[in-house]
Amino acid sequence: MSNKRTSRKSRKGNKRTRKSLKGQWGKVGAPPKKTNWPSRPFTMATLFARNPGQCELSLRNKVDALVLVGTLLALAPIKQPHGNVGRPKSRFVLKDNFDPATMVLAPKKTKATVTVPVPVSSAPVNPVSAPAPVTAPASPSPVPLRMPPVISAPVASAPVTPPTSTEPAIG
Repeated sequence: MSNKRTSRKSRKGNKRTRKSLKGQWGKVGAPPKKTNWPSRPFTMATLFARNPGQCELSLRNKVDALVLVGTLLALAPIKQPHGNVGRPKSRFVLKDNFDPATMVLAPKKTKATVTVPVPVSSAPVNPVSAPAPVTAPASPSPVPLRMPPVISAPVASAPVTPPTSTEPAIG
């Protein structure tokens, strides 16, 4: 073998050159991987164990997207055993495998409404009679009248002179 350097053009037939990023999928990047979904209720940890070749963030994003669409249902979370401190584990199940007799759905997240207390005054309120309704005068024509714009000519001003004073200046 020779240590001779070759140009890029001469290496085109070489098998070690970079291939096109577009494969059989027809788009740049890796094709989406199939996710192995459990048929029973599952946590994120079991989903990660069933799909070792996929990124955990991608799996979390898929779960969030399917929950929003409604294909995946969120079940009531599992609390820590023996009352230990820690975050409860979220559980999910496919909609086709949901059994209402044995599974409990997670409560829907709703925005809390804040009510402001109304101050109560102890002063008596005097009843006020309603004012008489005001009616608009009937216009003789259905088209409103418009006044033409007033154009004024510029006025030449006299030069401003400072006022003269007969009093002596203080200085």
